Amino acid sequence: MLTKQERKQQYRAIEKVRLLRVKNLRALQDFYGSTAELSRRIGKAPSFVTSLCGPNPRRDVGEVLARDIEQLLHLSSGWLDQEHS
Repeated sequence: MLTKQERKQQYRAIEKVRLLRVKNLRALQDFYGSTAELSRRIGKAPSFVTSLCGPNPRRDVGEVLARDIEQLLHLSSGWLDQEHS
């Protein structure tokens, strides 16, 4: 069983990855010029992409979706989970 401190550390690590994925998706959105273009490139509806990285994200970018997006955009595995300058 995890201690309270260990649970907090795990939560912080998960939250960090969640926020990084949103930040990196927003950077990709800027790179491609629009939500519509990013949506087209990953084969998802613009409304779905907005729900992932819009002003008020309502969905999380899970592990499988993150890896699928990276593959479709020819990014290295784990790219969405890393800090980029």
